Amino acid sequence: MKGDFSRSSFDPTKNFSSVLMQQGRVTLDADFNEQGAIFLHALRTLTRDLFGPSGGPVDQSGFELMLGPAGATSQLTLSIGAGHYYVDGILCECGGIAYDKQDDYTPASGDLLSGWLKSPVAGKFYWLYLDVWERHISWAEDDSIRDVALGGPDTCTRSQVVWQVKALEFTSEPTCGGPLDGLPGLSAAALAARLDPGAQLPDPCALAPDAKYRGAENQLYRVEIHQGGTLAGGGQPNFKWSRDNGSVVVPWLDTDGTDLIVTRTRGFDAGVWVELSDDSNDLNGTPGQLVKLVKVQGDRLSFDPATTLRARDDTRHPRVRRWDQVDSDAIALVGGAMPIIETPGGTGPDVDWTLRLEDGIEIVFSPGGTYRTGDYWLIPARVATGTIEWPTTHVPGQADVPAAQPPLGIQHHYAPLGVASFSAGTKDGAKIDNCRRCLAPLGVVQCPTNKVPQAVVPPGVAVPATPLNTLTPAVALKPPATHAARKTLAKTPKGR
Repeated sequence: MKGDFSRSSFDPTKNFSSVLMQQGRVTLDADFNEQGAIFLHALRTLTRDLFGPSGGPVDQSGFELMLGPAGATSQLTLSIGAGHYYVDGILCECGGIAYDKQDDYTPASGDLLSGWLKSPVAGKFYWLYLDVWERHISWAEDDSIRDVALGGPDTCTRSQVVWQVKALEFTSEPTCGGPLDGLPGLSAAALAARLDPGAQLPDPCALAPDAKYRGAENQLYRVEIHQGGTLAGGGQPNFKWSRDNGSVVVPWLDTDGTDLIVTRTRGFDAGVWVELSDDSNDLNGTPGQLVKLVKVQGDRLSFDPATTLRARDDTRHPRVRRWDQVDSDAIALVGGAMPIIETPGGTGPDVDWTLRLEDGIEIVFSPGGTYRTGDYWLIPARVATGTIEWPTTHVPGQADVPAAQPPLGIQHHYAPLGVASFSAGTKDGAKIDNCRRCLAPLGVVQCPTNKVPQAVVPPGVAVPATPLNTLTPAVALKPPATHAARKTLAKTPKGR
């Protein structure tokens, strides 16, 4: 979440149930955000306990996959049914849409399933599943979250659930849950952070005097993977970093020669690297284009004339985001990003911490990592204590060493939906075997009404004996109105 936050304080292992405000105390953004995270964690945990890893209500379960008739051509159609579904407790809602017209996912050209729909063949199976994750939305992505009454400033940002129906191809029929094992929620990568210890002292439990955060302000550093991949086989994944959690971002309005025209240039400086991206990068997990600024003036960000800019699409909320990595004597940037260097030997004092951010902050990547674009780690730095907030591991006889941590996100969640196949020579050759799971509402019975409270029975009056387990038949509940129906009712004028 690339917001202007002080830090992210929610920790599920502490079992906090609420945040309690006190009178006369300073209130921080982290307090409100932690309260929301506590509530969301409890709600999603409860939902997962009820529905399991995935499932939906039997009367309004969404994401039913339906193959349409081929018609005059040989092309089939695949539609996604309306309703809602839960994946790891996360609510996913669909209004009904075609596979190739999803709001948050457009199958790439050459998509195998799309090709199969155009010309179905036997012997191929397509396992369709839901990929669910959360995306950060600021005013640069959705300007409607700002209140025009304030005259322009942004206030809060949003977290948005993204769902995407995708497919994997198999040559033999897969089971519903089998392929889930190969889909990673978080990338298999780890990073550790520390402050430069400076000159080493004889006492292993003592810190050198200059082992402090040397920044002038409190910051929330963000280390984010730009180009994913692995170092094995000659790959070169890289990363970018920001001292402001990547929150300095503005809409990209137009281009004039070598100038990017933006809404405002506050927070941008000559010599910094900016990322040009849009919704397609976020939704497809691809990096934007890193461009170096040479001048900042008025509403214009001037870039190196030798740069060839990416195409700009007004419909996809194009934007410019600032990052803070720079060339150094130790590390040269590659295309504007810092190369990932994996260091074997743990995170102790003898490890070569060659990746330095600024003001004494150093990081190291654990060997054997698999990196995905968008993976990120957060490092809060505090002036008052001269430290960074990072977990450590105790090593007997030595000072505590920084602990290697997996990325904080982006966390993906998956659920099987169905298996599409085609049997040549049959009347209805194309079919989808359902993999969804549905839960019927809990049984509801009406409470007995023929009981007379003992305290009000007049003396001498006999009370008819009614067994305690005699209940009236269960009452069938009317399914709640759909979202579309509720909107229609809301617009219908009330009778006078």
